Amino acid sequence: MTSLVYRVDVTSILEEHGASVEADAPFPLESYQVGEDHYTLTEPASVDATITNTGAGLVATGDVTARVSASCSRCLCEFPLEVRADIEGFYVLPGQDVDLPEEQEVEFIDEDGVIDLAPALRAAIVLETPYAPLHDPECAGICASCGADLNVGECECTPMEETEDHPFAKLKELLPPEAE
Repeated sequence: MTSLVYRVDVTSILEEHGASVEADAPFPLESYQVGEDHYTLTEPASVDATITNTGAGLVATGDVTARVSASCSRCLCEFPLEVRADIEGFYVLPGQDVDLPEEQEVEFIDEDGVIDLAPALRAAIVLETPYAPLHDPECAGICASCGADLNVGECECTPMEETEDHPFAKLKELLPPEAE
């Protein structure tokens, strides 16, 4: 399996401090995972990035937008989700990373004067994807007993807290009568 790359030619800015190049071609990421959730893009991600020679290295900034098919964490319905994320990347020529702080994340410019923005794009998208996406903040979810979609209407189940086999039923006996 080959990994996805997003190559940007930066040879024109390597020798000139303050010079920059734009990257705006679509990013063909097809899918990714956050926790247990799998996300599939409905179209290639759009990229609007600028790579600038700062003298210490090349800095990539901008944003990436991915439109994905997500599953609501409460009711499990599929819905479209737009993920917009800020891109951050720092690139140096091999050997120029020796004076950088240890905590500085760095990628390398290859011998052809090309950088790969794919790791920065993927990281940005993953970091901005909600861990528990909701199709609507007011989503009622599903019934824990019968699985009915509570956004459609009430189910016919007896509420769990009213049943004798409820896991916390004995605790109710500890409450004074007026607390009920």
